[in-house]
Amino acid sequence: CWFDSGCASFAQWHHPFDNPETFENNFPIDYICEGVDQTRGWFYTLLAVSTTVFDSICYKRCLSLGLILDAEGKKMSKSRGNIVDPWDHFNREGADATRWYMVTAGAPWNPLKFDPNGVRETYAKMFLTLWNCYRFYADYAEDDGFNPDNSETYIPVEERSPLDRWILSRLSQVAYAYHRQFEDWDFHKACRDLEEFVVNDLSNWYIRRSRRRLWEDTKSSDALACEHTLHEILTIVARLMAPVAPFISDEIHRNLTGGASVHLADWPIRSEGPLEGEDELPPIDMVLEAKMELVRSLAETGRRIRIDANRRQRLPCQASWIVGGPEISEFHDILAEELNVEFLATEEDLDRFQRIELAPNRKALGRKCRQDLPVVLDELSKVDPESFLLEIEAGLGALAGYEITAEDVEIRRVEKEGFAASTIQFDGPDGEMDVSLVMDMALTDALQSKGLARDIIRRIQSKRKELDLEVNATIALEVWLPSNAPGMSEEDQSHVASEVRASSAVFHRVDPDAVASEAGTGADVFSLDGEFEISYLVSAL
Repeated sequence: CWFDSGCASFAQWHHPFDNPETFENNFPIDYICEGVDQTRGWFYTLLAVSTTVFDSICYKRCLSLGLILDAEGKKMSKSRGNIVDPWDHFNREGADATRWYMVTAGAPWNPLKFDPNGVRETYAKMFLTLWNCYRFYADYAEDDGFNPDNSETYIPVEERSPLDRWILSRLSQVAYAYHRQFEDWDFHKACRDLEEFVVNDLSNWYIRRSRRRLWEDTKSSDALACEHTLHEILTIVARLMAPVAPFISDEIHRNLTGGASVHLADWPIRSEGPLEGEDELPPIDMVLEAKMELVRSLAETGRRIRIDANRRQRLPCQASWIVGGPEISEFHDILAEELNVEFLATEEDLDRFQRIELAPNRKALGRKCRQDLPVVLDELSKVDPESFLLEIEAGLGALAGYEITAEDVEIRRVEKEGFAASTIQFDGPDGEMDVSLVMDMALTDALQSKGLARDIIRRIQSKRKELDLEVNATIALEVWLPSNAPGMSEEDQSHVASEVRASSAVFHRVDPDAVASEAGTGADVFSLDGEFEISYLVSAL
């Protein structure tokens, strides 16, 4: 048996009796792949027989796979009852999700602790996200009659929005890295990076930031550019993941290309491979990617500022300012929406938003003032910090008869009343620099009205999804607001109706204790900040 398997490298062509040309063109083979337990089995017999017969190796590379263990790292055994039936996962999460999990769970040469929960997480995180991205594109493309092959409506990449050019540049970066990692046998790293791109770059950022672009009834060139961009991204992603997830990639690719199988398509990276010709990848723009990285970091910084200030995310701020960093005005609209601010601008001077606080250096003052320390501390708490700091710098600082120097106080810069700020470090093309984000935290009736509208919109959109309504389906809407809730302007009421595609929208003001009873049993209820409840009724038309 082992001798027969050791002859596989030439016996498969009935060599040396037949097919000498076929044998010479394919010997030694590129690589073999088996479990680590075959080190003294098939790996050895192949090499032993080949060396004996041909005085040559029979394979150029050998991938020795680690053993598959259970979730606790124990060897799977029927007697232990810890074996996993792969068909359970094939039938539930699918073969693609199972394969993807096994590739991304660790380096192929390491033992794999097979965790069924990991397969479920992979299915939910990667494959549901990818399919939702595809469905987002497909629904709008079908509704618009979009034809990616129509040269008359094609928008060149250089004429598309910065957001489109950014995601295409990111795709190219990921694709080239994916290709190199496959060549280096780092399959686990390649697939993890591609998953990160699909989940965070494509779904959580690009598509989320592009939804409104496709809502227009009359499609603009910007909407067409978005549809072309999505088509190109999904096509390339399908080709990249095809070796690991052959089924969903083929389904998506066939739907995108009019039935062409992904497994008959060219690999998108060709310049470094055996095929000649240019790559099919979009141009890379490192400067644009760096700017978008800063935008996303500032958006996250804004969310942290809100959490620290106990201000809910959908309650807008009047203004925000960026201090320092590169020029990113082309992304101001995106960042303003992410920060949920009415106005966003750049500012040169951070001092505009800060004031000085003088804190006592108790150790230094204690040595100097001793029993008079309480009196000195009391006087320090009453001085104007900026004026007293000038006196200290001029050598004129004194409290309770004691000379006060810079060593006696700690100078702190804090935000002025009504402002909140945070500073991050940005490593851009021009080196590392500090970038600060300042937010105006003042609250007005108009801002509360907008915030209330946005919270209601979120709930209704979730309800539309729960009802499985089509993208363009219209609804009838009723909302019951308690009398102690902030007022909502007519403009914001109209905005709610427009955003949720309500052909009719009625807003009621009722007693706080009667919200649920007035709305009736068919309505949904949610609480806002634990202060009051709002009811709403969505009816499909």
